[in-house]
Amino acid sequence: MSLVLDHVSYKYSTGTAYEIKALDDVSLTIEDGEFVGIIGHTGSGKSTLVQHLNGLLKATGGRIIYNGQDIYEKNYDLKDLRTQVGIVFQYPEHQLFGTTVYEDVCFGPKNQGLDDKEVALRAFEAIQAVGLPEECCDSSPFELSGGQKRRAAIAGVLAMKPAVLILDEPTAGLDPAGRTEILNLIKDLHEHHGNTIILVSHSMEDVANYVDRIVVMDKGKPLYDGSPKDVFRHYKELELIGLAAPEVTYLMHDLRAAGFPVSPDCTTVAEAKDEILRFLHENLN
Repeated sequence: MSLVLDHVSYKYSTGTAYEIKALDDVSLTIEDGEFVGIIGHTGSGKSTLVQHLNGLLKATGGRIIYNGQDIYEKNYDLKDLRTQVGIVFQYPEHQLFGTTVYEDVCFGPKNQGLDDKEVALRAFEAIQAVGLPEECCDSSPFELSGGQKRRAAIAGVLAMKPAVLILDEPTAGLDPAGRTEILNLIKDLHEHHGNTIILVSHSMEDVANYVDRIVVMDKGKPLYDGSPKDVFRHYKELELIGLAAPEVTYLMHDLRAAGFPVSPDCTTVAEAKDEILRFLHENLN
């Protein structure tokens, strides 16, 4: 079930003095089961891009193809697409509205026209998948902690059983423990539930630690597209567009510049640790 952007362009305020080209002839394919990070400075087009993937925004040029079908074709079922390609927006807890967590999570499946038994099953499965305690089901979502609210909001999207889950800055505003909890939850959804994950983030450490592929957006189009190692090799070029590499990448480059023959391609603390221990083992024994 691949998602394909075929020469997609998008303009805000078309035909006015305030016209802005947010996407510029973007061609991109996201395959089933991928874990993709999308990064870019403010205004680079990353959030506009993901809002095209389930038809929330309609391209002013080009096509979006999901599972072999053009979503702009006449009679295409956009409602069904939005159950298959789910988006969790930044600060999703602001979208919570139910009297209880359970009622809130049931909202999506009910709108899919499912019977009460299937709605209940999906709700409980989603609540369990995000790691919320069972006693939270009857609690008001507004009584939960910040991290629990974020989990409840994600559960509401998961209950519709999307094949593709898009998360736009899912850790915004959380403390370090909450950030780790949410990112580990997303990782688990990818590894154990098979979801295709698209993670929009401004944190280089987050994408380096979790995703398999990074798309760097700049001026409305992909500038780089590859593995974290491939992308962060261009750290000097990323700096020119207001981004950076993970801090550990700079450390490894500094060590190499100081004469230590370590690989500068490390993008995570674990990789850097292993590389430094390798160097010490080879040179102190």
